[in-house]
Amino acid sequence: MQSSEFGLIRRKTVVEGGLGSDSQLRAARRAGIIQPVVRGVSAPADGVALSPDDEYRRRVIAVAGRSRVRVVSHQSAAVCHRMQLFRPDQRCVHFIAQTKGKREGDVHVHHALLAATDIVLIDGIRVTSRAVTACDVARAGTFEQAVAALDDALRWGVSLAELHAIAARTPHAAGIGMLRRALLTADGDAESVGESVSRALMAGWKDIPVPTLQSEFFDADGLIGRTDFDWDGKVVGEFDGRIKYLGTLAEGERPEDAVYREKLREDRLRAMGIVVVRWSWDDLLNPGRLHAKLRSALIRGGVIPG
Repeated sequence: MQSSEFGLIRRKTVVEGGLGSDSQLRAARRAGIIQPVVRGVSAPADGVALSPDDEYRRRVIAVAGRSRVRVVSHQSAAVCHRMQLFRPDQRCVHFIAQTKGKREGDVHVHHALLAATDIVLIDGIRVTSRAVTACDVARAGTFEQAVAALDDALRWGVSLAELHAIAARTPHAAGIGMLRRALLTADGDAESVGESVSRALMAGWKDIPVPTLQSEFFDADGLIGRTDFDWDGKVVGEFDGRIKYLGTLAEGERPEDAVYREKLREDRLRAMGIVVVRWSWDDLLNPGRLHAKLRSALIRGGVIPG
């Protein structure tokens, strides 16, 4: 018995290819050698815990192998592209086909017409392009989810013009209003999902001005650094996702060292008379609290009246 692509073991390949029998597959499952992924597909039980994204990606690949006609789409395509999304719905495996849309258990088939340029190959699987995927996710989600998906596409080099062109091709599609609205806010300079969600929330608050992203600040000692958000050089905002600290560690450095470096950076900004406001995922999930934090900082910095 041999593993097929991506470590997956497909019953059809094993049995019809003469590599093993159903009884051997059942015995391997009982012995804990392999584990089921979806019906007819198993994977080696190597004891390695997968992240939710990796587990979903494996399920998508397992289901995608059943059809040569359907194209992986929506959140399922996003996980294949390794897109950073906000609260992705990974309950179903999504496909696009020219046939009528339908649901088959945990498989959701969407009807749409795709051009050849809308389809890419990822690990041998036909998947909608990053641009089409971002637009599909945006049409199906909340405003925050839509902005995060579009920001990711822009970060990876998709042009805003291409996203607008995709939206223009389907003027009557479900969710097109959400996509068009999110396109007005999308910005590839947002470096994380947290920053994207922050901007999406700000877009709904009329008393919070639109910030500049990734501004550089200097003092007498040189470059202080780039800030996530900047309001007229008077107030800077920083989204404190844990990934930011862990992602900026030098070799041998501890997380607390990165936190200390960030404190020194903040001290230099404050010494220039700049108001610094920070927020976290807890604040993003409590928008009223984030709004109060931003409004207070912007008043103190003289950006908006009290």
